[in-house]
Amino acid sequence: MKHLNLEIASDLGDISLMAVAVHALSTYAGLSPDVASLVELSIVEAVTNAIKHAYRGRPDQKLLLAISLDEEQLQFDLYDFGDPMPAIQVDRLVRGHGIVEANYPDHTSIPETGRGLEIIHRAMDTISYVREAGQNHLMLTIRRGS
Repeated sequence: MKHLNLEIASDLGDISLMAVAVHALSTYAGLSPDVASLVELSIVEAVTNAIKHAYRGRPDQKLLLAISLDEEQLQFDLYDFGDPMPAIQVDRLVRGHGIVEANYPDHTSIPETGRGLEIIHRAMDTISYVREAGQNHLMLTIRRGS
């Protein structure tokens, strides 16, 4: 298994650097260009949500993205020390409850706001979230060859 850890400040302007790394690693893992772009968008949505909601926009905090790659999957573990995700949002993200199942011709036509959880839920094969010792941990995985 291969591992890479990325850390950024909770500044929306720093997300693009993480996005470039996620897209490159997704391509390296053998995901198609479209799927790699969708994975990148999912991570950008998750990090943006952590900054806006968990950290309430405070730019002086840290986010860690641990990326693991093995023969079968690509795993993204996002950690922050902000406010916990509300239970209703966890339910929407992990189980898909309350997510509008709209049909979009491709990922570029999904509206930019209000659909972050839907994007993540559709893109990833497994999703889990736990809050332990004051830390949020969002785990997202996608099978290689997707």
